[in-house]
Amino acid sequence: MTELRLALLGLGNVGRAFSDYITRAEDDIARRIRIYGVADATGGLLSDDPSRIKHAVEQKAAGLSIRDFAPDDAMANDDFIRRLSDFGISILVESLPTNLTDGQPAMDLIRAALTEGINVVTVDKGPLAHGFDLLQEAARENGSQIAFTGTTGVRPPDGIANERVLEIRGVLNGTTNYILTEMHERGISFGDALAVAQGDGIAEPDPRLDIEGWDTAAKILILAKDLMRASACITDVSRIGIGAETESLIEAARARGCIVRLIGRARVWQGRVRVSVAPKLIDPASIFYSVRGTSKAAVFRTESRGELVGVGLSGRDQIAGVILDDIIRLRAK
Repeated sequence: MTELRLALLGLGNVGRAFSDYITRAEDDIARRIRIYGVADATGGLLSDDPSRIKHAVEQKAAGLSIRDFAPDDAMANDDFIRRLSDFGISILVESLPTNLTDGQPAMDLIRAALTEGINVVTVDKGPLAHGFDLLQEAARENGSQIAFTGTTGVRPPDGIANERVLEIRGVLNGTTNYILTEMHERGISFGDALAVAQGDGIAEPDPRLDIEGWDTAAKILILAKDLMRASACITDVSRIGIGAETESLIEAARARGCIVRLIGRARVWQGRVRVSVAPKLIDPASIFYSVRGTSKAAVFRTESRGELVGVGLSGRDQIAGVILDDIIRLRAK
């Protein structure tokens, strides 16, 4: 059975979950995968001994950085990328912490890997939100590929790449959806619902990227760039998040038999793709009416097939499975 050699750039929850997932998965591709390189923000480690790499992942979970684990062998991440092919590594899985300010350092590292002819699977929104066209160009020019299903919160429907997409609407952020669900169903304030979400480990201690709509903005923008050829930047996204002021909107929704959801939207208007994020009243006829808690969903309106539904992605195992699916698609092309 021919090995499929991978490297992981990013060893947070997602990177470690993927490493664990492939040891349990029964898919033929998963059984062939071997990880020969790992890197975090402190540096990277490459080894012909997969057991050493596995030990590095275990030590990362215990609190050690890659440089702590292998002080004599750890290398700068730029060097790590340049040496991937020396170890026969053909795919880089990138899951560094998301930086929505400028997409760095992941954007430059992904671009370097693609330039080296290494295929990339990423779940990191920052590089795609800021450098989608740049990364696609690097892949085209160097015969490599980039897959990013895990960046958008939903899995687009099969075959949609061949469709003309006119509009995308989606509940794309699980944290805000959880908060809105708590507010509506329990009749509690925004502050109390946020505290519940933080207590349950769903909302971050600093939840601004979620509640201010930045996470949703990045996800809908990536979908719009991929499926609608949008030229917008993340700063072009019209963005309204949720907060204490959403309480009055929920009361108005309840009086009308509706609920409130934070909706990311991309649509063609006056010859351009416009992208926006805002809380909206949702009536019982909408698919989003049943999207509760941390669930996500999106509707893709196409020219020839009408509206198609994309399913949400939540949970570490599910995201790890999405990474594996992207790897399988890369191998099939």
